[in-house]
Amino acid sequence: MVISIKTRVITKLINTSFRELQPSDVESLFDIENANNECPWSSLHFASSVVDNATLSYGLFIEQKLVGYALALVAIDTADLLNIGIHPNYKRLGYGKILLDYLLVQLKKMNINDLILEVRVKNHMAINFYQKQGFEDIGTRERYYSNQEDAKIMKIHIPHYK
Repeated sequence: MVISIKTRVITKLINTSFRELQPSDVESLFDIENANNECPWSSLHFASSVVDNATLSYGLFIEQKLVGYALALVAIDTADLLNIGIHPNYKRLGYGKILLDYLLVQLKKMNINDLILEVRVKNHMAINFYQKQGFEDIGTRERYYSNQEDAKIMKIHIPHYK
């Protein structure tokens, strides 16, 4: 005998939002950065970037908690992704893509043509992520990082993005 019971799926909406980062966010930024990187940016580096008018700095918030950030330096018609990070508890859930998508939409609104980034050559997970988002490998910067590790340079052409 087989008994089947109909149930309905219950989903809970997650309240996500974006906003420009403020100096009051620096401690949370540093905490996320420190949890993700062996050689993290300093809190002073975050503080100066957040107040720099040439730097776009956006935070991804879930239920009003900062869980991710993206900082990009804008120069005429290109931008350089300075730093991006997602809190370890929110990784592999699609939030990195959501955050990068948000940044690319903002850059597109500003008529920015290209977003360029550097990523550690050994950071295969990040390289794969960027490739899935449409970034192409355009070169290498030798001994780019403080530990003398090389950086892979990647670029996405924004007008063709979505």
